[in-house]
Amino acid sequence: MDRTLTFLSIGVVFWVVAAIFMHYVGPLVFDGGVQHAVFWLLNFLLPVAVLPLIARFTDRTRHQMLAPTCLIVLPAMTLDGIAISLDTLGLTHAYANTPWLAGVTGGFLLFAFASFLFWAIVWQE
Repeated sequence: MDRTLTFLSIGVVFWVVAAIFMHYVGPLVFDGGVQHAVFWLLNFLLPVAVLPLIARFTDRTRHQMLAPTCLIVLPAMTLDGIAISLDTLGLTHAYANTPWLAGVTGGFLLFAFASFLFWAIVWQE
């Protein structure tokens, strides 16, 4: 793959931005209300907008994004797993101050990364 490091870097940046966003927004959204459900739905639909932009940035079509999406999601899921583990053990507060909220927030990001893979598979040629 000609842009392996580009896609791995996009995954790291994607996780950092998502982690910072979830650190501040997660405690406000994950209260079990209607906005919680809306947030999950928007999370599932986010790749519909983002993957074509990444494809255009890297001179591909959205139908050619399965392998690049795997490379993007790999470091993001790895960093997310490390952050969830450290948060639930109480060693860091990357996502939240409580282990429960850290798990929910980290799980939400895992769902986001899985959504990217889902849409890449759906669009695969």
